[in-house]
Formats: sequence, C-alpha cells, structure tokens
Amino acid sequence: MKNLLIRNLKLRKWTIAIYTVLLVASPLQLVLDYHTNLAKVLYSTLGMILVAISVLDSGHVFRFNSKLGHKHAYHFFASLPVSKLSLLNANYLTVIIFTLIGAGILSLYGATNNDFSKDAININFTLPFSYIAINLFAIPIGFKKYTEQKSEYISFIPYILGMLIFIPFLIAIMIIGYSLLFNYNFEHFKYFKDSFNYGFLALSIIFFVINYIIQYRKLT
Repeated sequence: MKNLLIRNLKLRKWTIAIYTVLLVASPLQLVLDYHTNLAKVLYSTLGMILVAISVLDSGHVFRFNSKLGHKHAYHFFASLPVSKLSLLNANYLTVIIFTLIGAGILSLYGATNNDFSKDAININFTLPFSYIAINLFAIPIGFKKYTEQKSEYISFIPYILGMLIFIPFLIAIMIIGYSLLFNYNFEHFKYFKDSFNYGFLALSIIFFVINYIIQYRKLT
C-alpha cells in the first residue's frame, strides 16, 4: 500500500506544491500592510487561487480518477499484481489526506482575526467543513462500487454544480418557503446554521465510512 500511496501523491504533485505555497504565505496576513498596491495585488491573486481550490478540489477524487485513466482505471490496476484491498486503502487514505489539507488551507485564510487586521482575506465561497463534506460525499455518490471505477452517470461538473449551487439553492428556497408559510422570522434561522452545516458534515462522514465498509467486505 505504501507504493500505491506514493503513486497517488505524485499524481497530485502540483496540488501539493500549491498547498505548500499557500501554507508558507499564510503568515503574510499578519505582517503586510493591506493598503499598499503590492499587498492588494498579492491578496487578490491568493484570493483567486483559494476560490479555485474551493471549487476544483471539491470532489477531487474525480480529478484523481482522470489522472489514473478515467473509467478504465480500475480494470487496468485490478489486473496488476497488487492487492485490491491495498488499492482501496491507499485511495481512501489519499482522499482523506487531500481533503483535510485542503480544508486546513481554506481555514487559514477563511477566518478574519480583528486583532490583526479587519482587511484580512476572508474566503466564504466554500467553508472548510462544506469542503470536507463535498469531498467525502464524492465517493459514496460517484465511486460507490470501487474507488477507481466512477459511476457512468455521475460526472465531475454536474456533481460540483449540484453540491455548490443546486443543493444550497434548494435549501434556501425551502427555508424561505417555510418562513412565508408559517410566518416565521427568517432571522431566527441563523441560530440553526451551525446545526445544518455540521449535520451535512456528519452525514458525509457516515456515508463515507459505510461505503468503505461495503467495499472492504467485497474484498475480504
């Protein structure tokens, strides 16, 4: 499994490089003068990179699958003299590693500390726990049979659009409809925001673990 994990990391070397740069650059939020032109250009660039990460790396297992060879990946690697269980564990571990690292990078730039500067970068496009949930849901939704065999009817772009736009829009419509129907003060829903967010995260973890158990039992 060690060699498979190394292979997976090498396939994402550019992502690792970008994460490293963002990690090294994160302390600049505390020392740079945000009102200079150089700082504005720098943080605008970082902001665009963070938005790209929050979108493109949500469901990054799809991108990883494309690097392996798309739908033919599983049939090829399953024919090699490697353990299918090792493939399963290496791929699940890869998803967990890049999901946590990506969420960590987003969290570094996502929370403004007023003790340092009111102008620090604040990326709210995809909050860290939403980023984690979207990535964990990708396997039980798009790779429920095998981690290297994508479901034919699930693609990266529809998945991302559904998770980042359609589902939030549907939830917003439901909340507004409930407020209008029962004359409920919309402002009160802000107190349930954390419950909704953490509930979505908890569901993603549960489905992620259940799918691993199902795939594990197929191979043992």
